[in-house]
Amino acid sequence: MGGNWYKTSFRRNLVDMHIEDWDSQFMSEFDPQHYFDCLQKGQIQSPMIYIHSHVGLCNWDSKSGRTHRAFQGTNKIRKLFDLCHEAGMDVIAYYSLIYNNCAYEDHPEWRMRHPDGSGSRKDSEHEFMSGGRYGYLCPNQMGYREFLKEQFREFMDEYEMEGIFLDMTFWPIVCYCDACQSRFMAETGQPLPLTVDWKDEGWRRLQAARHRWIGEFASFCTKELKSLKPDVSIEHQFSTISHQWGYGVGYEVNEANDFAGGDLYGGFLQQSYICKSFREATNNQPFEYMTSRCDPGLKVHTTTKSLDDLRLHNFLTLAHHGAFLVIDGIDPVGTLNPMVYERIGQLFAESKPYEPFLTGDMLTEAALIMSYDSKFDLHADPAGPQAAARTHRQLSSQLGMARVLNEMRMLYTVLPNNRLDRLEGKKLAVLTDATILNDNEIDQLVDYVSNGGSLYVSGTTDYRLAGRLLGLAYNGYTAEANTYLAPTGLGETCFGDEYSRKYPLNYAGPQMMVENPQGHPVLATITLPYTNPADTAKFASIHSNPPGIATEYPAIISGRYGSGKVLWLAAGIEANQQISCRGITARLIKSLAQPERLVSNAPGHIEMTLFRDEAKRRYLLHLVNVTEEPGSHLAPPFEVRLKLEEAVHAVRQAPDLTPSPFVQTGDELVISIDGMNLFQSYVFEY
Repeated sequence: MGGNWYKTSFRRNLVDMHIEDWDSQFMSEFDPQHYFDCLQKGQIQSPMIYIHSHVGLCNWDSKSGRTHRAFQGTNKIRKLFDLCHEAGMDVIAYYSLIYNNCAYEDHPEWRMRHPDGSGSRKDSEHEFMSGGRYGYLCPNQMGYREFLKEQFREFMDEYEMEGIFLDMTFWPIVCYCDACQSRFMAETGQPLPLTVDWKDEGWRRLQAARHRWIGEFASFCTKELKSLKPDVSIEHQFSTISHQWGYGVGYEVNEANDFAGGDLYGGFLQQSYICKSFREATNNQPFEYMTSRCDPGLKVHTTTKSLDDLRLHNFLTLAHHGAFLVIDGIDPVGTLNPMVYERIGQLFAESKPYEPFLTGDMLTEAALIMSYDSKFDLHADPAGPQAAARTHRQLSSQLGMARVLNEMRMLYTVLPNNRLDRLEGKKLAVLTDATILNDNEIDQLVDYVSNGGSLYVSGTTDYRLAGRLLGLAYNGYTAEANTYLAPTGLGETCFGDEYSRKYPLNYAGPQMMVENPQGHPVLATITLPYTNPADTAKFASIHSNPPGIATEYPAIISGRYGSGKVLWLAAGIEANQQISCRGITARLIKSLAQPERLVSNAPGHIEMTLFRDEAKRRYLLHLVNVTEEPGSHLAPPFEVRLKLEEAVHAVRQAPDLTPSPFVQTGDELVISIDGMNLFQSYVFEY
């Protein structure tokens, strides 16, 4: 326990308690002892416990807010805190920001507003548009901030805790309340724009302001809480870095965190990618990855994930040396299902012995660069401010590239755009659909290539970067939103036998058109369909848009700058997940950089991470069998070849440190793995 509790905590839990109190049954059966018994059954080190929820009801006797009827005068949550502390657990308090139905009802002046003045819940003036369950409060409303100060003082006096999780630190809508309008006018001299148009500088200024404002709000909350208890850890919800632009979150929110974390539900490829991103973003290790025990999410209250699914979530997190938090949902009457915690307990009993081996620095050769400013589709039609989609083009292309790099055995990480100083020493950097880059980021990337790095640049990535590196002249985008890449003679090897000038590679989107005045080698050119697919009256084939018009515009260019290499693509083909498309992306990457640190003939779905712990003079290799159906089959025998600088005197399999045979010749070490089910870990002592 204490201010640095998170450094040694890897088994965490949260029980969602967003429960109303209009029915006297709700939370009437809440029993601190029953809750605590479940935590012990689940072998939880650090429970996150609700003191406040999206409903807005407080679980202590609050003077500034409303208290849940079931907790009035009971001290039940304090009793639960005490039981956990007596057992040596770290207690993390959960508090909901921005989502607060009670304050929404009591203080209409604090509400987020749509352009027509409506809020997020039904009211008499705006009957239909405002029909959601959640009441959104605007962080720019100073009255709401004063209310938060009172709430913070109250619960900090009420409870002893090691940390606080502040949920929902983001923009659920684009807000047009009076405070946001005044602030934007004061900062820019312009009214809030009413159209989402990523080609419009006014709209981009608003999005940048939203990033800045929510970051400043996060810092305000952290500062207030730390002024009351300096040693308490603060974690703001940070899962929204992987979501689309609408949430308005960039790196600024994370500056108010002691460590990065958040809950996600996008599958195991997304989890692997986000674990790497959180690991690079966090201010302190370990980061925290949260997901639900419900399958597929909390909306399915009674359906629990299989033990193998939970194992995969847990071990994939541990393979990145992160902490896994499993989320449960309380029954409205206040009870928990003990069977769920038996399963969680089995899960953590299996992973607990590996915790001593979660040390060292992650070793990587490549970096995917996530631009927090580019979480949108440049080609989306202008629309109203509630037009945000659930996914965005950059994430799709990044996840596609992550899969390719893993299949290639190229050890990689995910660098946020404010961490580009960490490119030093990486042999490969990848930018996919990074539409907005600032001048400093462009300078850093140019320096990286100039000093010998290899850079892959694709899709809508800011054309100024290619202009600096290759002298390309930007000519806009194709009008057609379904296009092709036709290999030239120089590019045939990368495209393989399946694609040619007559049968080019399809891309579901426009391509950037550039001139190539310096004459860099062209590996492919743009081919267009016979007609623009947007013209539904005129077409060549009713079901598709086959290639028909060859152009001279380059689709892929290979060039050099300084001591480094650049591969530029007019389209983000790495988003294509078909096997043949992944093969093209892999061959293009290999033309820039080959994996050297780790080589293996393991199946592509086995992910490997490598760490070096200089203090303990050891390397740690983690292997995770990331299959669609965990536990459904055993991976066949395979070899792993590692390039290590030191002479290794022992290889042991964790956690029992069973000796494992190996051969080391020069700087190459080889181990043979007879087969594996879900997770294995090896220690290389030098």
